[in-house]
Amino acid sequence: MFNKCLVLTGMLFVVSQAMAGEFTTLHKFDGVNGAVPYGSVILDNGTLYGTTVNTNATQTYGTVFSLKADGSDFTTLKSITASSDGTNVYNGLTLVSGTLYGITRIGGANNLGTLFKLGTDGSNYSLAHSFAGGSDGANPYSAPALYNNKLYGLTYSGGTNSVGTLYEHDLATAQTQIVHSFSSPGASPFGSLTPVGEWLYGMTSDHVNSTNYGNIFRYKPSDDTYEVVHSFAGTTSGGYPYDSLVWDGGTWAYGTTLGYYGAAGLDDEGVVFRLNIQTNAYEVLHDFSAQTGDGAKPNSSMLLGEDGLLYGIAHGNETWG
Repeated sequence: MFNKCLVLTGMLFVVSQAMAGEFTTLHKFDGVNGAVPYGSVILDNGTLYGTTVNTNATQTYGTVFSLKADGSDFTTLKSITASSDGTNVYNGLTLVSGTLYGITRIGGANNLGTLFKLGTDGSNYSLAHSFAGGSDGANPYSAPALYNNKLYGLTYSGGTNSVGTLYEHDLATAQTQIVHSFSSPGASPFGSLTPVGEWLYGMTSDHVNSTNYGNIFRYKPSDDTYEVVHSFAGTTSGGYPYDSLVWDGGTWAYGTTLGYYGAAGLDDEGVVFRLNIQTNAYEVLHDFSAQTGDGAKPNSSMLLGEDGLLYGIAHGNETWG
């Protein structure tokens, strides 16, 4: 049986593919031990790990939690209670040899976000890096990706041009450095990086810019090469991607764009697309603006199922402004 596990506001649920339509709530957040989950969970040896943006109903620091895949043994591994330890735990975790890595959007030594780590049993919580702004990054929104014993991640702001960075955290030396500063067009990434062979693929959002719509880029750590492989054109071609790409292990990488109701009055409700990683050919698979009743505004990455289908979430509707 293949399961698709997703986190939505206030609830963790699972949908069984083997029994069509069977929906099970695994855990309902009560606002006491974590509130406002944001992003996906990860699965390791029968245990799910995830994050919440808020510690409880009144504190916005955040938590890291675990539970068994059947919904039992829910445990708050870390409840952050001070801004010096980070504020707003966003969008997922990365597991490396028994250690969980994640980010906070703000907080830390400079109140500009952190990269944190802790054991899978909740022990040894510490900050691997506090972002400082300026030439350093600031305000990460998604967990880093593991590649060749290093973590690579994105920050929404900071860097040479104040519109985001690509950073590297060396697990052997525990040192963090900025390897690329973004510039406009091609600014303000929200998502994570996706390893594809010797490259790391990612997207910039150009968040609500009236003339730029974001791009798809790739970075090669071995020789520090950075390339833009596609620039979004907006409207029916897609614009403003807010998350990450998923690679099928072969020719295609898949993603979504949020779309935006721009100053020109063009109602862009987002698309599902694919990119040929060999030729950089870009193709829209579904345009949410083209029909009614299919939702709108996808702002999460896709899941490629074992059945060959893509699964995703559209968080808005046709009237969402």
